[in-house]
Amino acid sequence: KDRTDLRDLPVFTIDGADTKDIDDAISIERTAGGYKLGVHIADVSHYVVKGSALDQEAFRRGTSIYYADRVIPMLPKELSNGICSLNPNEDRLAFSCLMDVSSAGEVTGYRFEKTVIRSRVKGVYSEVNDILSGKAGEEILHKYSEVADSLPLMKELSDILYKNRIARGAPQLETPESKMVLDENGICVDVLPKSRGRSEEIIEDFMLLANQSAARFGKEKLLPFVYRIHEDPPEEKISILAEELASMNIPFAPNGKVTPALLSGVLERAKGTAYSIAVNNLILRSMSKAKYSTDPIGHFGLVLEDYAHFTSPIRRYPDLSIHRIMSAYLQCGSAEEVQKKFGKFAVSAAERSTSTEISAVQIERSCEDCYKAEYMKSHLGEIFDATIISAADFGVFAMLENTCEGLIRKEHLPDGEYVCSGSSALLNTLTGQVFKVGDRIKVQIAAADVSSGKVDMEYVQA
Repeated sequence: KDRTDLRDLPVFTIDGADTKDIDDAISIERTAGGYKLGVHIADVSHYVVKGSALDQEAFRRGTSIYYADRVIPMLPKELSNGICSLNPNEDRLAFSCLMDVSSAGEVTGYRFEKTVIRSRVKGVYSEVNDILSGKAGEEILHKYSEVADSLPLMKELSDILYKNRIARGAPQLETPESKMVLDENGICVDVLPKSRGRSEEIIEDFMLLANQSAARFGKEKLLPFVYRIHEDPPEEKISILAEELASMNIPFAPNGKVTPALLSGVLERAKGTAYSIAVNNLILRSMSKAKYSTDPIGHFGLVLEDYAHFTSPIRRYPDLSIHRIMSAYLQCGSAEEVQKKFGKFAVSAAERSTSTEISAVQIERSCEDCYKAEYMKSHLGEIFDATIISAADFGVFAMLENTCEGLIRKEHLPDGEYVCSGSSALLNTLTGQVFKVGDRIKVQIAAADVSSGKVDMEYVQA
């Protein structure tokens, strides 16, 4: 009742092959002035009512936690993988952001509507990447036949959005991601570097547009809201960054306020060099942590004035929060009434969402380290090629090609006296030998502690 019926639109989803909780779907059409882009999000707020037992538990969890091939969901799987998930060929309730996008990639108009959709196909990133690169076989092409016209169109729009992102100076951070391969007993038997293809970037671009539009909606309507904010980097962290970059002979002159474009330039200069991973890590550590707030101060890293999280209400409470607030406004049309009902809620949702996100990230990283240590434990004594990624007073950290990391303590380096130069190099003052970030070395796996996720390596003389 009272929903816009979009079941005739060629709506579809694109996710990882194993994804069961599908939050978002897209539709795209060409118009005289550019594109009509639809981002259709699972209408979780229809099912999870404010103050209910489900809502209280979702608020407590704040986010789903993903590690290896497992998930600790924010919502029961009957919702997250069932009635809320935008599964193919099934009618689903959605909250749709319908945008008019110019040929220059600017959102010239948007509206939010409660809708009912029917996804044509459960797209898979790897399959769509093959279609876009011309490598797909007949079986894959047949699977996507109902949305075949949409795929080149979405790539076309995404190319424009990417150019805009580069033009506004948004830093293109590249941090290595890992995929854990587990056997039937849940033991990690392989670790692989995870790569992002073109379709992953396209979906990210479209979600960014919907998130921007949601933030504008909240700001323009003067609603109590949960924004995603990212403050400017703290001065003391920029000072440390400048010292570290100087030790690598990388030019960096902030001269007052640091801009995203300045950091973007540093990343661009380091791209493809031995220092690339280290520079990405340094810049990441120099930035403030993104968080949730009722104050729309903008997002430094994305170089956006308006930003919120709208697109993942199955797995993030802040998204569910603004769905609830926006839905209330669409129903009553009174910002004052919404303020009375959700003013305190928005504050508590922002605070809780920030704290649970921090916990979830720590848990996911710790789990990943433990799985990697479990894998490396089965390779004790073996020799691998590695790259030094940072230095400390007590040794150097190295990364294998599969993204597993370990510590080479000073006592496992050639004999001598060592002096550390920032986080970029360790100098043996007796021999003059330098172990610096970016150096390719050979290492032997000496120890791996699964419970702590720590791996010890020994330097192997060439």
